[in-house]
Amino acid sequence: MAEGTLFLPEPFSLGLTLLCGQCFRWAGPDPEGWFQGVAGGVFWRLRQENHQLQWKCSSDHIREKPAPVWLAHYLGLNEDMKEWADSLAEDPILGRPLALLKGLRLLRQEPWECTVSYMFAQGLSVTVIQQALAKFCVKYGTPIEGYPGLHRFPEPVKLAHLSPNFLKPFTNNYRARADRIIRMSRAVEARVIDLDHFSNIPCDEAREALMNMDGIGPKIADCILLFSMGHSLAFPVDRWVLRAMKQHFPSVRLGGGGQEAPTPSQYPRIVRKARAVFGNRCGLASEYLFLYLRLLEDEKLRRQLSPFCQNPGRLAGLEGVGKKVVKPRKNRIPSFRKAL
Repeated sequence: MAEGTLFLPEPFSLGLTLLCGQCFRWAGPDPEGWFQGVAGGVFWRLRQENHQLQWKCSSDHIREKPAPVWLAHYLGLNEDMKEWADSLAEDPILGRPLALLKGLRLLRQEPWECTVSYMFAQGLSVTVIQQALAKFCVKYGTPIEGYPGLHRFPEPVKLAHLSPNFLKPFTNNYRARADRIIRMSRAVEARVIDLDHFSNIPCDEAREALMNMDGIGPKIADCILLFSMGHSLAFPVDRWVLRAMKQHFPSVRLGGGGQEAPTPSQYPRIVRKARAVFGNRCGLASEYLFLYLRLLEDEKLRRQLSPFCQNPGRLAGLEGVGKKVVKPRKNRIPSFRKAL
């Protein structure tokens, strides 16, 4: 197993980055602080010690790149986000999420794996997604040599000729979703769609192109663009982010729409507002909002992530806040200032 050390930029939190919900194939930490997962078709073990990242990998090269070079790109270590974070430190919306979740970064996942993962993910909890993808990879992914039980993410060719009934057990018994994933596999395998191309065109154009595929709406498209294609202007709007935007911006609140998801016409207006307020890293802002607001409601998640948060004692003040105040069908969230 290849191994080494990377020096980390400020700020960086391995725990928050891997466990925030943007990816689904990492587990840990174990009692010694190691996370383990499969990324880039190889097995990794990672551990952060202050400003250093210890890594171990089942291969010394990934996609023809040296392991540390690939890993630094995957973890977003080359992104200078300190100036952006400092500029919003006093922001009434992002100030507290940035302080509590300091070091959360966006991963650069591989486009094919990210696309299929988020097609699986619609409407499911992170735990259910992780379990489904683990079984899916065991069934259709190729084994990683020397690591029994670990498998690479299935390639399009492995899925293109399947019947939806074969994938149905992995999609929460949702046959239509299985059918959409298989049709996406066929399109990619036949090179009707080149997912890598979407990294090289404007964000809004790429979103529209992805949405031409059945089963991909604007939120899933923006997740794919943000987490795998380097589009920092993508701004996924789920129910958490929608409620935050409605609370703080009258133009969004007065735009109407549902409580769980924006209407098709409302979505681009929210994205434009986010870009105006949060700048060219508005996609990263959405991930901070998403995780912060989940912490308000999810006591189990608070316990899991508190070791990686700044001033974790603040989380004690969130005990029960989400259950009493944040309800999925209400158009309000607790004030950030009041909650913490």
